[in-house]
Amino acid sequence: MEKKIRVGIIGGGFGAKVQAPMMQSHPGFEVVSLASVGRGRIQELEEETGIAKIYDNWNEMLEKEELDLVSVASAPLLHHEMVLKAYEHGHHVLCEKPFAKNAQEATEMIEARNKANKQGFINFEFRFLPARQKIKEVISSGQLGEILHVNYSMSFPGYERLISNSRGWLGQKDQAGGMLGAIGSHMFDSLLWWVGDQIQSVSGQLTTHVPEFDPENGEKEIRTADDSFQTFGLFSKGTTFSLGLISAARHSQSWKLEVYGSEGTLMMTEDKKVLVGIGNGPLEEVELLSDLEIPQQMSDLAGRYYNAFYRSLDAVYEAIANNKIHPYLPSFEAGLEVQKILDAVTKSSEQSKTIRLLPN
Repeated sequence: MEKKIRVGIIGGGFGAKVQAPMMQSHPGFEVVSLASVGRGRIQELEEETGIAKIYDNWNEMLEKEELDLVSVASAPLLHHEMVLKAYEHGHHVLCEKPFAKNAQEATEMIEARNKANKQGFINFEFRFLPARQKIKEVISSGQLGEILHVNYSMSFPGYERLISNSRGWLGQKDQAGGMLGAIGSHMFDSLLWWVGDQIQSVSGQLTTHVPEFDPENGEKEIRTADDSFQTFGLFSKGTTFSLGLISAARHSQSWKLEVYGSEGTLMMTEDKKVLVGIGNGPLEEVELLSDLEIPQQMSDLAGRYYNAFYRSLDAVYEAIANNKIHPYLPSFEAGLEVQKILDAVTKSSEQSKTIRLLPN
């Protein structure tokens, strides 16, 4: 790769622990700076990441550093302000999900991108997992026929953690916290991408199964954001779906997908195994691309994202360096479409009614 893309990362959590080592391992990127958001820890972050320039003020980093790409990996409450500032300074942007607090903010970020004449990507990196790409390939081929119904669910054993640890901003609705945004945004992006249609209407229920955390020493944490959600909906061409997650489980089955078509069926488990059955034939496992080899120095946390994130970085590099847009690379428009659905699910839960997203 002839050109190195100079990156500045905003975020001392996921940005430092996952994005930084991922980009440092990629030959097309050079992480030149990182800004912590309200955390301080400059010396600690220097030691953790090996990045020479660590800031405790993200605005200062944008003003001082010569960057090609800004990766916004802060809490979603700040995405809007940070993305707009990055475009004011003339940088491309990779933004973590959920894209924004609401669809209005997402629209304004798209307008800022257009005004700056730069590129913008959403980190829906799981599109690049081999299993999810195989699902896209099978559905798009038409071999399942008309897609009748999709059931998509996620569960993980988070109950002990919920009763034993603070959730921070993730537990606060007014800070754009909650599992609908954190994980549901990924799920809805994949669902829209696989089916290739717009959602016409949706209903949902957001639930907080563990509403407080009371440590032995310290102030009780009252949680207002969801730790689980269930949604049901209809696509414009008639496909129905159910999509949900529970994080307060003692045991789990991880990711589970069922796609029922007029000519066949597809099933996926744990983002690693895909089964397809056509007509009256049996469900048979299909071959997937091999997983990437994780570098030995990569932490366990970063390693969990490597197979998807590294592949997505290949696409981001080509888009910026060579203006070649991979068909699976999520744009800001993908972020906006998901945000509209998240807003509708939230409204449905608050008002106990189905929300229509498309006009009659």
